[in-house]
Amino acid sequence: MLDALLMEKAGIPAVSIGVEKLVKTTGRGMARAQGIPDYPIAVISHSMGPLADLKDEHDVRVLALAAAPQVEAILTGEPWTSPVPT
Repeated sequence: MLDALLMEKAGIPAVSIGVEKLVKTTGRGMARAQGIPDYPIAVISHSMGPLADLKDEHDVRVLALAAAPQVEAILTGEPWTSPVPT
């Protein structure tokens, strides 16, 4: 998250992807602390534990496909609605 925020501040387009629970708390707080309170964050639903524990390619693909349209919209400036209120 911080890397994406710092890249954006440096003028380099970046997208942070987070799980819903963390976006509501840590993600929004970090964005505010970095002076970008409305920073768009792509959100994925994930309730199976840490993402690092995913071993099944299918599960990883499902999460990636869920994030892809959000990432594209954020990078291209297309309108989109975050599933997590800011």
